[in-house]
Amino acid sequence: MAINTTWKVEIGTIASPVDFTSRVMSMNINQSVDVNVIGRGVCVITLLNKDGALTPGGGGTYSSTDWFAQGVFVNASTNTGGASTSIDVFDGIVMDFDLQDDGVFSTVTITAIDFLSVGGKSPTPTSPVGSSNYATALAGAISNSPTYGVNLYLPLLGASSFTADGVQVGGDSTFTVKTDSTLSWSTLADAWQQSVVPSGNDVLWATSIGISSTIASYKYNFCPDTNTRSTGTRVDFEFNPPASLSGSKLPFDDNEFQQAFNNDTLITQATIDANYTGSTAVTVNSSNVTSYGNRTIAFTDTLLENSTATTNMAIKLVNRYGTSRFNPVTIRLSASMVKTRAADAAETKWRSLLGISTYPWQKATITWTGSGATSQTAYCVTKARRINVTPSDTIVTLELGNWTDNHGFILDEDALDTGRLG
Repeated sequence: MAINTTWKVEIGTIASPVDFTSRVMSMNINQSVDVNVIGRGVCVITLLNKDGALTPGGGGTYSSTDWFAQGVFVNASTNTGGASTSIDVFDGIVMDFDLQDDGVFSTVTITAIDFLSVGGKSPTPTSPVGSSNYATALAGAISNSPTYGVNLYLPLLGASSFTADGVQVGGDSTFTVKTDSTLSWSTLADAWQQSVVPSGNDVLWATSIGISSTIASYKYNFCPDTNTRSTGTRVDFEFNPPASLSGSKLPFDDNEFQQAFNNDTLITQATIDANYTGSTAVTVNSSNVTSYGNRTIAFTDTLLENSTATTNMAIKLVNRYGTSRFNPVTIRLSASMVKTRAADAAETKWRSLLGISTYPWQKATITWTGSGATSQTAYCVTKARRINVTPSDTIVTLELGNWTDNHGFILDEDALDTGRLG
C-alpha cells in the first residue's frame, strides 16, 4: 500500500464552519516555537473566486460574511488504503482578506493567525495577586481573570463565551513565581513575553480551537523549565535518505538538506532580573566567553521569586547554549515522497509531523552521508515548520535546533556527560 494525505480547510464559526477545500488553490502555514519565545502560527490560503461567491457586496453566497469574525480550521488526514485518521494542523482567526479581481478571474487570499497573537493585543494585567507556581501563573496570565486583573479578549466565533486552557506537555512547573510584581507593560503579549514566559524558561504555543456546549475552547501547550516532553506526548522522528528507509522512518530530500553553526543562538553571558526582589544575576560561561566573545542575553522583567532562582536561570542558559555546534538546521520532505518511499509503518509519524500539538519540540534523528564523508547521525529538536500545500503536493520544511542543548536529561535514554541534567 502507500501513505495517502488529504486536506480539509474550513472557515466560519466553531460549531458550523463552511468547507472551502474545493476552492483552495494554495495554502502556506508557518509555525515556530522556541525557548522563552511565544510560539507563532500564520496561515495564508488562496481561494478560487471566479463565481464571485466570496466578493464582499457582490451578491454571492458569502457576500455579506463578516470575515474578521471567522475562524480558520485546517486538518490533514492520512491513510494507507483503509479508514483515514485526521489531525489538527492549524486553527486560527482571520486577520486579512485580499480580493484580486480583474473582471474575468478572481481570487481571495485569507490570512489567519493563532489565538495567542490575537489575544496578546489585549490590555495588560491590573491587579497583583501574590505568589503561585508557574502553571497557575501562566493560566492566570492567559485568561479572563478578575483575580489576576487580566482581560483577555478573543473572538467568540459563534459561541456564547470562551475559555483559554493550557496543556502541560512536559517539563516542570512546580517552582514559585511572584505574580504580584509591579511592572509596566504595553499589551498582554508584552506581559507574557517579557515576564511570564522567561520566568518559566518555557516553550509555549497555541494549538486547537474547539467548542464545548456553547463555550469556545482555545487551547495552548507549554513545556517549561527542563523543556523535556513527557513520555505520553513524545514522538521521536527518524529521517533517512529515501534509498535507506525502513519501518517508521521518514524520507527527506538530501538536495534540500542544510547544516550550519548555531552561532546566532550562542549565549556566553546571561542577565536575569527578578523585579519583585530587585535581585539581578549575571552569569558568564568563563570557558566559552574567551573563545566566542560576549554573546549576551537579558531578561530584566521576570517574576522569579528570589536571587537563587535568578542565578539558577542564568546558569542554565549559559550552560545550555554556550557551545558552538555544527548541526542540521533545515530538512524538507513532501507528501508525494512519503507516499512513494515510506513504509506504511511511518503513517503515524507522518501524521504527527503535521499535527499542531504533536510536531513541536520533538526529537528528530537524522542520518545522511555527505560528499566524500562517512555516514553521520545527528540528534535535533523540531523548532519550526513551513507547510506549502497545492492541489498536486504538500511540502514540509522543518527548522531544527540541537537536541542536547534543548532538553533536560531523559532517564534510560540520554548518556551521562552528554545529556543536560536541567
